[in-house]
Amino acid sequence: MNRIRPIRSTLFLFTWLTCIGALAADASLEQGLLFEVRSQAEKPNYLFGTIHSEDERVLNLPEPVLSAFDKSQSFVMEVIPDPQALRQASLTMAYSDGRSLAEVVGQARFREIVEAVKSRGVSEDVIRDFKPWAVVTILSLPQPKTGEFLDINLYKRALAAGKSVHGIETVNEQLAVFDDLSESDQVALLNQTLEVLDQLPEVHERLLEAYLKRDLAELSRLVKEYMRVADSAIEKRFKAAVLDARHVRMAERIFPYLEQGGHFVAVGALHLTGQDGILARLQAQGYEVRRLY
Repeated sequence: MNRIRPIRSTLFLFTWLTCIGALAADASLEQGLLFEVRSQAEKPNYLFGTIHSEDERVLNLPEPVLSAFDKSQSFVMEVIPDPQALRQASLTMAYSDGRSLAEVVGQARFREIVEAVKSRGVSEDVIRDFKPWAVVTILSLPQPKTGEFLDINLYKRALAAGKSVHGIETVNEQLAVFDDLSESDQVALLNQTLEVLDQLPEVHERLLEAYLKRDLAELSRLVKEYMRVADSAIEKRFKAAVLDARHVRMAERIFPYLEQGGHFVAVGALHLTGQDGILARLQAQGYEVRRLY
């Protein structure tokens, strides 16, 4: 296997894993995907790390996860994927000032993009007015087959079970991480993604294998390996929005649910780990955290 060159697109890694994390301060929290979180409430909460994948190995949820899900009275996820959120995402991804993607990136690069998105089943008409960051999200994800990604699967399970469903972020907040980038930063990230396009299937598989092993430390290490250009001004700005702001926001919005008890909370796996990650923040707030799976 050839060594994979460092992947320069932070947007790629955020899109698939949702964040980069430093190793957890508590070594017991570097392994695992499902954690029991207890507060003063009678019923425990469960915190589950997800990955944006439709792989059968991911969707075949183990008994501890299914048991915790069934015991919980409600389901808490990052963003509720309802029609309104999807419409808002679609509007945010496209230019509203009359410009086209070809005008922004140039005709030659646009033709290259058209060929690249064809492999994802996306036509030229769809991306004609897309912003550069929106194209990166298409190219960075594994090619979808069913659209039944893990977070969507859990969302459908919750609805079918009659559970109340809550989102801790809005679609506008999540997409602002991308949309607030300057246009030059977006174009640079798009160009970088196109450069490493042939490497992404292997990268996806290595990250997926680490997830299936429930190895948060290895996930973190792999992300760092692929992101060895941290001194990039673009990546520093993006990291600040992706990591620093979202870690704080997500943790703060999870706390009220944990105080109530009885909630199953699902967030991107690498939001859990790190000295500033959700698990460390929970412990710092006095919550009892115990790995279940």
